[in-house]
Amino acid sequence: MGLGGCYSCIKYVMFAFNLIFWLVGCALLGVGIWALVDKTFSDKFDNPELSSFLQTMAIAMCVVGGIIMLVGFCGCCGAIKESQCMLTIFFIFLTIFFVALVGVGIWGLVNKESLQDLISDSLAASIAKYDTDGAAKTYMDGIQSSFSCCGNKLGIVDYVFAGSDATKAGCSIDTITTGCSNAIFKAFEDNLVMVAAITIGVGVVMLLGMIFSMMLCCAIRDSQAV
Repeated sequence: MGLGGCYSCIKYVMFAFNLIFWLVGCALLGVGIWALVDKTFSDKFDNPELSSFLQTMAIAMCVVGGIIMLVGFCGCCGAIKESQCMLTIFFIFLTIFFVALVGVGIWGLVNKESLQDLISDSLAASIAKYDTDGAAKTYMDGIQSSFSCCGNKLGIVDYVFAGSDATKAGCSIDTITTGCSNAIFKAFEDNLVMVAAITIGVGVVMLLGMIFSMMLCCAIRDSQAV
């Protein structure tokens, strides 16, 4: 016997939610594959460690995107077909995602200093090759223009210390003393509230998905027992 009343409404809400979830997984998988296939993407960052980090993140996006697609499929089919098995699989995966989300949030707070060091190392390597490497010049010009900054930590002085021609650094008069590593990290900290709000929002949606899936499982079990 099919579900009725409010459970029928929850079923279709679950279906719509998981369809969106599946589409998000497709997007993540697509972006991850693009980042891996497009060799010019990692080459724009004139630092082997940062390029390696981005490659690892791209692989992680592919894996996460594939898992999200699988979870979304289980959720869609479980809701529309009223399958306890698929809804249970959906619940388990969503629980794992929720725990992982909390873990990544804690890791980000603990290791934010390491992230700043990684950015600083990337900028230093690009400044050292600014006069001789077109990719390094393009990278630094883009960073300096986007964040209204200059150099790495000390501003235009970083070019002098690195042996590069400071007169060609592309820094404006207003930004010659504003280091880019500090400017980038400040932009990250300024948007930390928004990032935290999005993370909390995602966490709440996951919790609702877990609650709804268990409610549907219980309702399906009860309807089959009648």
